[in-house]
Amino acid sequence: MKCSKATDYALHALLYMIKNDGASSRIPVQDLALALKVSTTYLSKILTRLVKVGIISASSGAKGGYQLKHGWQDVSIYEVIITIDGKQSLLEDSFNHAQVCPIKQIMDEAEHNLITHLEDKTLKDLAGS
Repeated sequence: MKCSKATDYALHALLYMIKNDGASSRIPVQDLALALKVSTTYLSKILTRLVKVGIISASSGAKGGYQLKHGWQDVSIYEVIITIDGKQSLLEDSFNHAQVCPIKQIMDEAEHNLITHLEDKTLKDLAGS
């Protein structure tokens, strides 16, 4: 699994929201983009994906912005990753060796361990850091 720059931005935007009262107030995208030093347009596209899966909510207007939705603490880091990047595999088996390939077995085990770890870590864990 490779995390893209978009996933990195999504996780950092969520961390910013957690640390800056984004659970009880809306944070304008301009503030998030400025804090993260990224394009407002690019960040808006990323945040739209998080809105679609219900991790955050969005409102427009003068007092609009993004806000963490109720239950944000239980959202896993893995859920954020697949929301932004989709499900990907660590190994592209160019030789199509099926399950008996020892390389594939090792990579599958590593990927399983990584996914399990990221599923066990939630946004609440970011709040404690």
